[in-house]
Amino acid sequence: MLNARSIRLRPVVSLLALIVVALIAGFAPGAAHADRLANARAEADQAQADLQVLNDKVAVAAEAYNAAQQQLDETNAAIDENQQILAATKSNLSVSRRELSTMLVDAYRQGNPDLIAFLLNAKSIDSLIDQTRFIQRVTGHAEGVVRDVRRYTADVKRHEQALEDERATRQNVLQDRAAQEASIRKTLAERTRLLNSLDAEIRGIIMQREAAQRAADAARAAQAGEILAGASASAGSSDFAIGGSVYGDGDYSASIPAPPSSSTGGSAASVALGQLGTPYVWGGGAPGGFDCSGLIAWAYAQIGVSLPHYAAAQYAMGTPVPMDALEPGDLISFHGSGHIGMYIGGGQYVHAPQTGDVVKVSTLVDRSDADGAVRVG
Repeated sequence: MLNARSIRLRPVVSLLALIVVALIAGFAPGAAHADRLANARAEADQAQADLQVLNDKVAVAAEAYNAAQQQLDETNAAIDENQQILAATKSNLSVSRRELSTMLVDAYRQGNPDLIAFLLNAKSIDSLIDQTRFIQRVTGHAEGVVRDVRRYTADVKRHEQALEDERATRQNVLQDRAAQEASIRKTLAERTRLLNSLDAEIRGIIMQREAAQRAADAARAAQAGEILAGASASAGSSDFAIGGSVYGDGDYSASIPAPPSSSTGGSAASVALGQLGTPYVWGGGAPGGFDCSGLIAWAYAQIGVSLPHYAAAQYAMGTPVPMDALEPGDLISFHGSGHIGMYIGGGQYVHAPQTGDVVKVSTLVDRSDADGAVRVG
């Protein structure tokens, strides 16, 4: 039997229960949403990290492709040169053979018994001029003619062999290019599959981040000209906008002496900035589409400086410069010359980053993979 006190407490207990239920109903969804958002952001972070790994692979493969293209161009140039030399040598050989034939006919008509014996025993003119005793039997102009035939014959054989070797090299380069192109396409396909596999909420987070990045890129682009002008005016002094953030505690460049200022770097940087917004195209080397080394080569070509369309080769042609002494136009290498950019000043550089992006200005403090810089000119 319920007492009076129990009857009086029942409404209070019921009210407390309702309050607890209301609190749970009010706060639990908010907590669950926060957890889900945190998880989505963490997954977006991981997805972006995975994408960057793939982007780096594309960049490395693209520069390997450029290396193969450079080798192919060099091989084609060597083939053209050897073909011209071979044609000239064959022409000289033909003239010398005709002169030798005329000499032999004259010797026969004059009744030279020694030369007639050699002629009768020879199977061909080539076998004739290969006989040492035959050379010993002729003198003066005739001796020079025979020696010319010998020399030109050997030259023809040598250049023909060189052509064959170069053609074989070209075939290998073409195969390398095909393999590298397939590698690039495969990595791009992997990146597309990764993006398509992401949850809609994660894709949304990434899109928001990319929009914020584009806004930051636009702001830097708007200030680039002013930054370049200021850096060009103060060339030769330390750039404190970089500090030690690029290499951390172990700055390898600390012992590198700063080379003389470049007379062309500022102009090259200005030319490169004129291409802001141009789409990235692997293998691209002209307005309308650039890859990283293509932008560098094209920008310097506009001011009369020839650089190969290959990041590692561009880097090798420059003079090392410490990171705290960078000037406009200096080239900065990233992850082993898998990527390259051009410094403009204020800790910023212009570059063609990756497929799906455009030529833009970025900051060195956002990179942890810069591994050196060089000055051109």
